[in-house]
Amino acid sequence: MFQELVSVVIPAYNAESTIRDALESVYRQSHENLEVIVVDDGSTDATRDIVEREFPQVLLKRSDNQGPSHARNLGIEACHGRWIAFLDADDVWHGEKITYQLDVAQTDPLIGLVASDWIRHEEFRDVPKALPVSHVGYRDLLVLNQFQTSTVLVLRSVVQTLNGFDHLVDGAEDWDMWLRVAQQVRVVKVDWPLVMYRDMPTGYSKDVWRVYVTMLPMLDKHRGNKQISAGDFRIVESWHHLRFFVAFILMKQYSQAFRAVKPVLSVRMVAGIIPATYRYLIPFLWLRVKKKSGAVP
Repeated sequence: MFQELVSVVIPAYNAESTIRDALESVYRQSHENLEVIVVDDGSTDATRDIVEREFPQVLLKRSDNQGPSHARNLGIEACHGRWIAFLDADDVWHGEKITYQLDVAQTDPLIGLVASDWIRHEEFRDVPKALPVSHVGYRDLLVLNQFQTSTVLVLRSVVQTLNGFDHLVDGAEDWDMWLRVAQQVRVVKVDWPLVMYRDMPTGYSKDVWRVYVTMLPMLDKHRGNKQISAGDFRIVESWHHLRFFVAFILMKQYSQAFRAVKPVLSVRMVAGIIPATYRYLIPFLWLRVKKKSGAVP
């Protein structure tokens, strides 16, 4: 049975403790027609040695340490598959991930990106026969980045048309990419975990202030987009400042909390506080409370 070629792009920086598991999860895929590109982003540990010694079939590219956008873009340049799947070097795939995503993509020729849910340090659950799938539009993604990078399967032609990841918004480069893709093609998500996300204690997402700061130029980049009115954008922008304000308060980082909420109090944005609170902040916090109590999975 014919299987179309899927390219897998894995940026890796000092990933000697995780790269083996990541690559083994790729080669356990039921979809076997894969080309795998690992971009070593200037590692100083044994990452390159492990890949060269244990996975000789991998195309290994090397780069000075220039960050994830540059590394992923180098990998994209080397791809030949119709689809590209991204995998971070510390994450792991479900054995049927690519097969399930390609099956979903074939249901609609307008689909150009298929993501999935993910889990953290758990066992994968049995996948239902009828996978739940939802459409995710530009506005949905602007409200919240719903995709962890290792879950994404995207058309190579679309990524190349968009000139890859934008290094000017490093830290939010993946979020920016999905937003730009959503303006070109239909985007869907398999509402079932097909990726295990390794929540590393030194990971980027642990530095909440950095996450906040790198979000700001990404929002500026999308300001004025015709897919959302200026008023609605202001409300969404207010929501992002408010959610980080709450996060810093909960972490007792009061200086950062003040700096996060200060822009919302400006003349330009103050009108967005109330609708942002009712539309986004309250439902977001209520969902977190229910999850913490175990009321929802």
